[in-house]
Amino acid sequence: MGVALGEVIYIAVKPIFKIYLIIGVGIILSKKNILTAETEKNISSIAINVLIPCLAFQKIVSNISNNDIHQISTIVIISFFMMGVGSILCFTFGVIAKCPKTWWGGLICCGLLPNISDLPIAYLQTMESSTIFNDIDKGVSYVMIFLTLQMLVQFNFGAFKLIEMDFHTEKIMIQSNSNDNIDVEKNNDESTVTPSASSSISDSSNSSLSFQLSNSIHQQPPLLTITTDNNPSPSQPLPNSSSYSLTTRSQPMLRVKTSNSVRINEPLLSRTLSVPRKLLDNDQIGQQSETIEDIVRVYSKYALLEPIEENLSKSTKNAGNFFHKLIRIIKTTNYLKLFKSILNLWLASTLKIVSITMILSITVAMIPWVQALFIITPQAHLPSAPDGDPPLSFIMDFVGYLGAAEVPFGLLLLGGTIGRLNIFKIPFNVWKVPIGVVFARLFIMPIIGCSFNSKIFKDGLFYDEEILYFISNINFCLPPATSLLYITAFYTPIDNKPHIQMDYLALIYILHYILLVICLPFTTTYTMKVPLHL
Repeated sequence: MGVALGEVIYIAVKPIFKIYLIIGVGIILSKKNILTAETEKNISSIAINVLIPCLAFQKIVSNISNNDIHQISTIVIISFFMMGVGSILCFTFGVIAKCPKTWWGGLICCGLLPNISDLPIAYLQTMESSTIFNDIDKGVSYVMIFLTLQMLVQFNFGAFKLIEMDFHTEKIMIQSNSNDNIDVEKNNDESTVTPSASSSISDSSNSSLSFQLSNSIHQQPPLLTITTDNNPSPSQPLPNSSSYSLTTRSQPMLRVKTSNSVRINEPLLSRTLSVPRKLLDNDQIGQQSETIEDIVRVYSKYALLEPIEENLSKSTKNAGNFFHKLIRIIKTTNYLKLFKSILNLWLASTLKIVSITMILSITVAMIPWVQALFIITPQAHLPSAPDGDPPLSFIMDFVGYLGAAEVPFGLLLLGGTIGRLNIFKIPFNVWKVPIGVVFARLFIMPIIGCSFNSKIFKDGLFYDEEILYFISNINFCLPPATSLLYITAFYTPIDNKPHIQMDYLALIYILHYILLVICLPFTTTYTMKVPLHL
């Protein structure tokens, strides 16, 4: 007798409570300026370089062996099918919704790179208390292999370059429009030259110079007035978080204003605030909450990127003739330089700690004699340590202890990121594209994915692994990877101008996590009751 439908629905919904509560804590911490953008960047670096490698090594080595090579091949097939279909669907729905060309790369990445890490792992680990699946740890190891393939596409195959191309396209379009305006003004000047016309021409020719001057003035760190009172006076307004963080990092001058009761040259112990309170106090608590601009400020490296080596006049004139432009690109491409850049990209991505750990984990799991050094395996027997465990079992204890913190930290970071997004300032004409992407990912993708997995299941390619079938289905109902927001911020220039790429991502993330509470449990319930007959 199978499990009752009501029990299955509760088991499917219960993990959502934990996931959304942790995300909510992250949102609150970001609103309180405890989980700031800089703090989030540091924690994400710890997660990528320490926590994810530890979790991957512990789960893969403990639960995968050379008997699972067939399941790994099935994961490869499903993973590339999922990323390919997702990118095509999102791009199709986005183009139908009239997505601008300056976000075509990000549009493809939203379908290409789902959030295969924290969400499915948290979902699986919450179901561990139920009796439906007995091999949850092996399911987590399968998720880590899905994540490895996604990282291979995202970094080794250069999918992140699609986002970089969006900003190249935006820069080309802006410069081409400015060139067209200059040409029109020159034609008007040749026909009739009047004092008013010459004045407008001089104003337009100096617009870029004045913009640069205003930027340079804005970038000069102003005098920062600091008062020792806890409540600032109305004459001393507290700057917003973005400008405050920006100026306090590099400030040549500080003007300190003291109250009547406190002098700056008094000893530290004579001040009114106690030492414990000073140690535990956060200067940014009570200030204006950080926004998406602070993410751009922390992550942006636009000024360090190499400029585009392209003739703008030729590119804009040939934009309408695809074949002519394609032939010109083929003839003018330096293939040796292209090969070197691809090779450097592969080496740089492969030599990352997380990539090396993934390769090492799968290698150890595939060699029984090496795997026996870490865990007890029936395929090989080695002398045990004095406590009866394998000789290197302490390494498994170490990586397991650290890796357990990856999922909570990942969900907190996700909540902190969502807490900085503001969709109320985005014009409503921008909403069409995110709605199309969300509809494609959460409503069309699960139907296609479940149908594809059902065909694989009938062909016997899941090899009686119910947990693998379950994971493969829910992976088709996941929002885009959170790393897309950080990569987009990496390429976004800090110029106080609106950039449509960040607005689209903000809407997509908010809408996805609002509707995910319905779509993911529905897909989970369908998978457990219909194909698996639980």
